[in-house]
Amino acid sequence: MDTSSFKKKNGKYYLKYLSSESYYKNGLLLECIQHFKNLFKGSLLDLGCGNKPYSVVYNEICSDSVGCDVPFSLHGKAEVEVLCYAEDIDQHFKNETFDAVLCTEVLEHTVDDRKVINNIYNVLKSKGALIISVPFTYVMHEAPHDYRRYTYYGIRDILEKNGFEIKSVLSMGGTFSSWFFIFYYSTVKIFFYALKKIGFTGINKNKFVNALSSVPELIFYKTCIPFFRKKLSRNEFPSVNEIYSSMGYFLIAVKSK
Repeated sequence: MDTSSFKKKNGKYYLKYLSSESYYKNGLLLECIQHFKNLFKGSLLDLGCGNKPYSVVYNEICSDSVGCDVPFSLHGKAEVEVLCYAEDIDQHFKNETFDAVLCTEVLEHTVDDRKVINNIYNVLKSKGALIISVPFTYVMHEAPHDYRRYTYYGIRDILEKNGFEIKSVLSMGGTFSSWFFIFYYSTVKIFFYALKKIGFTGINKNKFVNALSSVPELIFYKTCIPFFRKKLSRNEFPSVNEIYSSMGYFLIAVKSK
């Protein structure tokens, strides 16, 4: 996913159809990022940025930004200023350099997640904001560099033990959303595998077929997004159901000192 995956209408960004692996989850992430965009002020580090898809949002607000990603990134190296592991950003940036750090769907790909969070704490200025998302009930992706999943309690423990104060927590759906995505994703994979076995090689790259196979997820997103926006506007803490099973969590944490 990159900046070409978005379209702008009435001052708000929207995902384009067929623009990402999961229209539902990435659509929710985009909603969260736009809702909390007031935190993108001053100097920002986009950690694990890929092709910096969210730069279209934060570059309208922050004074400057730096994109950082691993050398082996599957997203390419477009617009990435620093190539290094997240565990090594302390070797590239001085303490208290940034006003905000954006880290979406990255922590599960790091070898030492606690060191990464500690590094983020160090490079943030006092009262600086960390905008982070992590997966919970989600399929393996970007193999072989996919190492773990996070419960709400797990990510809270890592953040608080490294000096962060959590201000907001949003859940990427609940048990039904998790079930739908796993079922839908598995069904699509089986569908394309079956077509390949009977001779339709490369059918998964056909835009028309992909458009048809993505319709259920688009409908599901359109059904759920009004309810998600209400929870977002109210800054509602996840329900028991959402804590029990969610596709992932989006958190806002502030450096406590």
